[in-house]
Amino acid sequence: MSPEVKKRIIIFGLSVVAAVAFLAPNFSKETFKDGWISKPLNLGLDLMGGVHLVYEVKTKEAVKSRLQSIANTVKAELRKEKVAILRTKVSDDLKLELTLVSSRQLESLKTKVSEDFKDLLMLGVADEADRPRVTYAFSEMNVQKVEEEAVNQAIETLRNRVDQFGVSEPTIQRAGVNRVILQMPGVQDIDSVKRVVGSVAKLEFRLLPAGAAPTITLKDKKGVPVIVEDEILMTGDAVKDARVSTYNGQVEVGLSLSSDGASLFRQITGSNVGRNLSIILDGTVYSSPRINEAIPGGNASISGGFTFQEAHELAVVLRAGALPAPLVALEERTVGPTLGAESIQKGIMAILMGAAFLLVFMSIYYKKAGVVAIVTLVLNLFFMLALLSAFGATLTLPGLAGLALTIGMAVDSNVLVFERIKEELRNGSTRDAAVEAGYDKAMSAIIDANITTLLTGVLLYYFGTGPIRGFAVTLSIGILTTIYCAAYVGRLMFEVLPLRSKGKEISI
Repeated sequence: MSPEVKKRIIIFGLSVVAAVAFLAPNFSKETFKDGWISKPLNLGLDLMGGVHLVYEVKTKEAVKSRLQSIANTVKAELRKEKVAILRTKVSDDLKLELTLVSSRQLESLKTKVSEDFKDLLMLGVADEADRPRVTYAFSEMNVQKVEEEAVNQAIETLRNRVDQFGVSEPTIQRAGVNRVILQMPGVQDIDSVKRVVGSVAKLEFRLLPAGAAPTITLKDKKGVPVIVEDEILMTGDAVKDARVSTYNGQVEVGLSLSSDGASLFRQITGSNVGRNLSIILDGTVYSSPRINEAIPGGNASISGGFTFQEAHELAVVLRAGALPAPLVALEERTVGPTLGAESIQKGIMAILMGAAFLLVFMSIYYKKAGVVAIVTLVLNLFFMLALLSAFGATLTLPGLAGLALTIGMAVDSNVLVFERIKEELRNGSTRDAAVEAGYDKAMSAIIDANITTLLTGVLLYYFGTGPIRGFAVTLSIGILTTIYCAAYVGRLMFEVLPLRSKGKEISI
């Protein structure tokens, strides 16, 4: 055995060892936990069952919310300078209207907005009974920027919320301009998912009215109107953590505030002792406790007759943060695990039947050389599964189709090589010369055919979504393992094994 052959055997042996290491977590998840070089193969929604949702992000609401936030900030800052804004309004056509108490304060408003909010464009000033109304708006470019940020933030918030379910390899991806696809394998309670995932979770702290401060009317959980001040004193951005707790036998959600939030909360409660502070979630007043003293500890709580499940779901969405805009469910469906098990069974059966047919055909037609094709096909499947584990891929039904297709395509490489070897033998070449020439002459055709298929797989992955990507990943990995098994492993087997028949140097 030549040194070159020994070198190839060592490289092949190392590749087998690496593949075994990649596949190890699939056989013992407890032994090979986090920190191992690969993860076990996960089954997709169509194989394992689960929840499939398609949401639309109402990006227009995100722009309106951003404008309202700016209005609240301007109002609070100008109040410190003794400049009173009588009314703020954000219209459906995304325009911000700020109405002042007196025209003498107009220049102060203009200066404040131009210095702190350069993205806003002033559209005009209307004077109504010496109370100027200034209209602002974002430019078209800034509107698109806010909408883009809203979708990206929505995806990140959804990811944080889904992580609370402990789902293995959920799929959260953008579809089109403002749609998000969410797939959660292994989850069957779609209503629970929608409550946690679809809740905006916009948390606000406002005071009950006192004096002549501008007010708005909201409702509590029973639908009873509650009048609160228009000014938002604190939002959910100040919340660092949220946990379910009990107090006097009542389930509530305890809030831990960030350092800045704790400082702000201490200031709010210290300045409003004796008043009631309403805690509002998604426009509903949950409670309005009386402030007896300044609260310095950075802790608050939300009560409201929760069940334990409701409190847990509320804590989840508060920990994950508020959505930048409401979500509308456009499509929802639950895939049962029974259907998934049937798909797995049929997919594996198709792979086994295809492999068995190829085994019989190659053994009869190419005799002992057919063993090379059979072994390389088995190794091809082995290396494919190993690489899928190495990349932490999720196996879907189209992925199983990709496995079956790859096995069928992989035999083409062996056929090209074998026919070239037979042609060289007919031309009088010796065994080793025929094998070497067969592989050399067939290799360009093998590489060209597989590279074009690989490019197709890359394009499918880049432009496709969901199941199409699963098929593209499996197909692309299969192409790479096919080239390796056909060009390297198959040739090595011819160099190591005699594969002779009676009266011939090689059985082919």
